[in-house]
Amino acid sequence: METISTPGAEGPPDDSLKPVGCTHYKRKSKFVTPCCDKIYTCRFCHDECEDHVLNRKEVKELMCALCDTRQKVQSTCQKCGIIFGKYACLECNLFDDEDKNQFHCSGCGICRIGGAHKFFHCTKCNMCLPIQLESGHKCVENVSRTNCPICLEDIHTSRIPCHIPPCGHLLHRPCYEGLLTNGLFACPVCQTSLMNMERLWKYWDMEIENTPMPSEYSNYFVEILCKDCHKESTVKFHVVGFKCQQCGSYNTCRNKGPVTVRGSIRTLIRYIARFCNFLIYMTRQIYSYIPFLSLVVGPGDDTDTTEHVRDEDRLENTLTDEEELQNND
Repeated sequence: METISTPGAEGPPDDSLKPVGCTHYKRKSKFVTPCCDKIYTCRFCHDECEDHVLNRKEVKELMCALCDTRQKVQSTCQKCGIIFGKYACLECNLFDDEDKNQFHCSGCGICRIGGAHKFFHCTKCNMCLPIQLESGHKCVENVSRTNCPICLEDIHTSRIPCHIPPCGHLLHRPCYEGLLTNGLFACPVCQTSLMNMERLWKYWDMEIENTPMPSEYSNYFVEILCKDCHKESTVKFHVVGFKCQQCGSYNTCRNKGPVTVRGSIRTLIRYIARFCNFLIYMTRQIYSYIPFLSLVVGPGDDTDTTEHVRDEDRLENTLTDEEELQNND
């Protein structure tokens, strides 16, 4: 891998150069695309016009933007000697005339901007992160190899800066700012809070305090799950929200089970009395059907028993007669 950074490279005076580059990069070279054999200034220009994606690492041929000479990939033109870009990475085939503190990361496999001293490569996340996160951050394996959950565009090779929330899932910064603008403060992937929400939780504490529930709901409780600390709690039912008893977050949801009623001993006795009254009522209903059942099935059972006894008597008399006949013989 050859990486060339020439911030002080000299060339022809700027006023003698015709406009070069595109809206994405300022450079003095163009790609000869191996996939469709066309000439584009950069891969983004190609992808905007074609129905397929260009892999810039597969490019083997360039064309000088000044003298239109086609040549193999290199940092300077073989005919006019112009430098294609103040920064040139021959592994990524990246040429840029603007100083953005570019550097190549072998772990990411691409070039980054911002200065190598400001970033470190996390092997588990498989991406470069700000150096201030090196002492501790939440690792999500290959997190940058996924698409942005809002715009569904690629994150790893995107030129759009990304935001790293506490949960570790990446979002494009404009998408993140759009969520906050629309009042959405939870990660679209895991629903964890995207930022410190303590001020909002304190506001909701005041709202609940100033919004008492009707007396018939004073003893109603629900099971909740916190999306921030992932712990369960049992809290009083309230229309404003449910506060996690572990971390104080209102980023919660109803969990399994119905609404339960809890109260004083007097309330418990009242519910027991209602249950006893229900049992007494059901017992009376059952006993009210007993006389009717005895009228329907009672006599039939007695008749069957009498007939059975008579059959046994006949059998005994028959056996006795046979024994007498044998004795007489």
